[in-house]
Amino acid sequence: GSGKSTLLRIAGLLESPSSGTVIFAHKDLTNPEPDERLNFIRREVGFVPPYPSLLPYLTILENLMLPMIQKNKIRALEILKCLGVENVGSYPNQISVEEQQRASIARAMINSPQLLLVDEPTSSLSESGAINIMELLKDLKKECTIMVFTDNKKLIKYSDTIFKLNHGVLE
Repeated sequence: GSGKSTLLRIAGLLESPSSGTVIFAHKDLTNPEPDERLNFIRREVGFVPPYPSLLPYLTILENLMLPMIQKNKIRALEILKCLGVENVGSYPNQISVEEQQRASIARAMINSPQLLLVDEPTSSLSESGAINIMELLKDLKKECTIMVFTDNKKLIKYSDTIFKLNHGVLE
């Protein structure tokens, strides 16, 4: 494709660029040491995949607490409530896809990242579910920088700044 997935992986330090530099908070992270990369990913970045990727054998609350650096059930419950996830004791297959996506966003936000990378957030949702998720992300931009990677032109209205990848070139 256009390089959207590669850009997402580079922004989240999952991959190093073949050329150019990666600057985050005035720090060059183009080729970080393994420990620096891991700490950056755990503390500074939240990832929201295109489809809810909750572990089926854990409850929603357990899924949310899994990546927590410091386990804090009260904080986890507060985030779930804030994002409209009510069935915290349920398993992923017992709730709607939209609620699963909200839980995925909550899990990405659990360590208070500075950067939230969101890949095709509405691809598995109905039109009304997509609107709800985009409104939720719009509200979250007060807490961190959000980069949404999508081909869905309907989502442009939720963005402050829009970049286009054209054959691997960012415009």
